[in-house]
Amino acid sequence: MTCVASIDIGTNTVRLLILETKPDGSLREVSQVRAITRLGKGMDTEKKLLGDRMDETISVLTKFRDECRKFEPLTIRAVATSAVREAGNQKDFVSRAKKEAGLEIDVISWEEEADLMVKGVLWKLPNIEKDILVFDIGGGSTEFILARDRRIISSIGTQLGTVRLTEKFISHHPIDVNEYKALETHLRRELNVVKEKLSVFPPEVLVGTAGTVTTLAAIDGNVYPYDPETIHGRSLTFKRVEELLEDLKNKSLVERSAMRAIEKGREDLIIVGGALVLETMRVFECNLLIVSEHGLREGLVLDTLS
Repeated sequence: MTCVASIDIGTNTVRLLILETKPDGSLREVSQVRAITRLGKGMDTEKKLLGDRMDETISVLTKFRDECRKFEPLTIRAVATSAVREAGNQKDFVSRAKKEAGLEIDVISWEEEADLMVKGVLWKLPNIEKDILVFDIGGGSTEFILARDRRIISSIGTQLGTVRLTEKFISHHPIDVNEYKALETHLRRELNVVKEKLSVFPPEVLVGTAGTVTTLAAIDGNVYPYDPETIHGRSLTFKRVEELLEDLKNKSLVERSAMRAIEKGREDLIIVGGALVLETMRVFECNLLIVSEHGLREGLVLDTLS
């Protein structure tokens, strides 16, 4: 039996997953860790990774490498997405990760990210042999993928990221009505462009992945401590997402931080994330959202083993 580790270095969160391959070909999770480092903080204005955010992320990656050593021999696939992809000092970060954390980082394109993400999202999700729209909300970008029979038909990458949009639109908590209206207008305009580009066929099923949708599902089901198996495959109606978001909008950062289902470091971003989920459901006329706990990390492992 061997192990495969995947590390997803996102704009807001860094995630580690280690799966063990069993003799019968199945996979068993042996370790899963994540940390919010907000690596992409200030990217829209600075166009580079900030020193303290790099330091924090490299520190987390070093801990992840130590965790991986417990399961040697193993293969490690580490990828960086939106923030590192856009950063003017991308090479500095990749070089530091290799020197200080002992990790080779592959900075992947959004097309590669979308392909790997769909592999992971649809893994272990039953009854998805339909026309589906998958979306992955990140801190710096959101990918939308139209798929049929588990194959990508069309995809588009956007700059609709929770860190990016929060820095641009939201500065008051509880939420200022005018700020939220400006965010809502921007999202609808951008999502209508996405819909036009993904117009091959209308989706029968909407599937969301990553921290925003899993957090909304955790709040909805009062899931604490966080349990991936309980979250995976849950569904949320448009009305329920609307109710959850309205409640969150009326809370201060302190009040949101006190909610057990919200991971520390996500209390400000959940508003933009929730708005993006709600507007995606509205624009694509999907009343039901299926939540996938799996995503890029699982896709990386499956791709490594294929």
